[in-house]
Order: sequence, then structure tokens, then C-alpha cells
Amino acid sequence: MADDNDDLMSLDFTVPGAFEAPPEEPAAPEIPAPPAAPPAPVRPPMPAALEEAARMYAAGQELEAMRRLESAIKNGEDLGDAAVRAWGCLFELLQVLGRRPAFDALALTFARRFEKSPPTWSPVVDGPHVASESSGGRAHVSLSGMLDAGIGEVLKQTMKLAATSAMVRMDLAKLEDADNNGATLLMRALAALKRAKKEIVFGNPEHLAQILSAKLVPGERSNESMWLLLLELYQQAYRQDAFEEAAVNYAVTFEVSPPSWEALPPRAAEAPQASSANGPKSDEFVLRGQMLGANAAQFAPLDAALAGSEEFDIDAHNLVRIDAGSAAHLLDVLTRLHDSGKKLRIIGLSTLVAAYLETLGFADVAELRARVI
Repeated sequence: MADDNDDLMSLDFTVPGAFEAPPEEPAAPEIPAPPAAPPAPVRPPMPAALEEAARMYAAGQELEAMRRLESAIKNGEDLGDAAVRAWGCLFELLQVLGRRPAFDALALTFARRFEKSPPTWSPVVDGPHVASESSGGRAHVSLSGMLDAGIGEVLKQTMKLAATSAMVRMDLAKLEDADNNGATLLMRALAALKRAKKEIVFGNPEHLAQILSAKLVPGERSNESMWLLLLELYQQAYRQDAFEEAAVNYAVTFEVSPPSWEALPPRAAEAPQASSANGPKSDEFVLRGQMLGANAAQFAPLDAALAGSEEFDIDAHNLVRIDAGSAAHLLDVLTRLHDSGKKLRIIGLSTLVAAYLETLGFADVAELRARVI
């Protein structure tokens, strides 16, 4: 045993080559790390006053939205880089509310403070009703909400457009209520258009007829203009039986001879928009008027419009307002398209609507281009 131990102790671990170390492998070349992606631009947070006012307007609270911005500006709230935007939103709200003197006073203050020209008063965007030109020599009027005395401004604009239009189309589907003042003004406008021999076409006349008929009581001598408008709508809807019944009730109520049923003249065929050189192109998608309670089906055509296009502009020049439900459906569609690699732009937005869409995250999936203030 001792000899074995001696043998172990006699082993020379220092003999060169007794334990040959493997040759050293050359060090692997260092692979440089990929350059860091530039950080995404960070949008400054929207001032609370502007965000609150945009949400109020979308919810139909124009007066509250105006007061919120007025308070922020008068009290010197920190609006940061969004100061001009906030003033622009206040200008738009004053137009919607028809407050021309306040608008003009604000314009003078704006010019002194920012040393630039203020926005100009534009009656085309007054209130919930919208009048605009369309292709084929037609004027288009969209009436929304309440048919009351507030319709006056859009009817004035309609008369101007009708001077160079052969046909005037009035869409009534978005009306929710009516009173005798609104009916009076609308009947005056219709009489003027007929004297000028303009063709008048109603979209969804039975919708407004249903609203009016529910408010009228035979035998009550009130709301005569609403009765006359009801008869006009029945005629436009080709409902002669309903017309005759309403005419008898009108005659009994007011003790006068009612209007007579008149066969409407043949309507000129509306030129298809796609065939007009100045009309919308087949791959356009337009947001216009008051988008209240829109459903997903109304935004489905975006898929067809984007077929074969990597970049796409959505025209919002005539978009007056969009509510939360409609915006949610639109955002769902745009998010899906953005995730599939499409580059989207919403152009021509009002300052107020652009601010509202930004609060909902639209800027993450589309470029928002507001009109210049």
C-alpha cells in the first residue's frame, strides 16, 4: 500500500506535455449590436379643457363645450402647444351655436394674441344641418336633430346653392323632432324653390311624415304649417290615400279648403356619381354631416374602397360631428386595416372633430389632418 502511495506521490505533474492543453480557439469576432430603433414620437398630452370640450361636443353638449373652452382661455389655463387648437375649437362652437357677435369679438382678440389672421365666419357649417354642392348640378341638404327655427341659416345657404343647381335633394332620415316654426321655414323654402322651377327630391319623406302625424291632433287649431308640410311629404312619398285622409282632417280643423293632390312631374334621372368627371371617385370614402348612431355596416365599404391600395385618404371635409358609438365602429375598421399594413389618412377634419378622434386613439392607426386654423 505504501508503495502505491509512493508511486502516486512520485507522479510529476510538471512534466511538459504530461497534460497537453488543447490549442486555444481563436476568439469569435464580435457582432455589433443592431442600432436601436429611433423612439416613436411622443405626442404631448392634450390639455384637459380641450379634451373635455371635444367629448362634450361629440355628446351633443355644444353649450357646455363652449363654456369649458371660454373658461380655460379667460382663466389662463395652461394649453401648451395646443393653444391655437383650443381657440379654433371655440370658433367652431360659436358658429355651431350661431353666436356671430361673440365670434367676431373672439376674432379680434385672436389676431392680437397670435398675430395671425383669425378664422372667418362660415354659415355652411352652422348647427346640425348641412347644405353642400354635389355632382350633376344638384344641391344636397342634410337635416338632422330638431326641425325648428334653427333651420333658417341652412335654408339661406340652400337658396344660394339652388341658384346654380337644377335639383335640390333634402335628406330627412336623421331628423328626430319638429315644431311649427321649422315647418313654416321649410314650407317657405319649398314654395320659393317651386317658383324658381327647381326640382325637389326628399330623401325619406315618410320618416318626417311619421314624426309630424304623431304630433298633430285633428280639431286642434294649431300648428298649421306642420299640417301643410305633412301633406307635402305624403305627396312626395306618393301616398295618395294618406294624403286624402290628412287633407280632410286639415279642412275640418281649419275650416278651409285643403291643397289638392297633384301628380308629381317625372323626375330627371340622377346621374350616377361615378360617371361624373367631378364626382367622387369609385375608391373614395367620405364622412359627412352628423354621424350619430352609425353602425358597423355603414363603414364596411371601406374594405372595398381600399382593395388594391396601400395608402388611402378618407374625406372628412363635410363631417360636422361623430358620436362615440359611430366613432367606435369606425375605429374598429381602421385598426384592422392599419394592422394589415394600410397607411390611412383622414383629411379635412374640423379642429373640434380632430381633437375628439385623437382622444379616442385614432392617431395610432391613421394620420389626422385637420383644416388649417
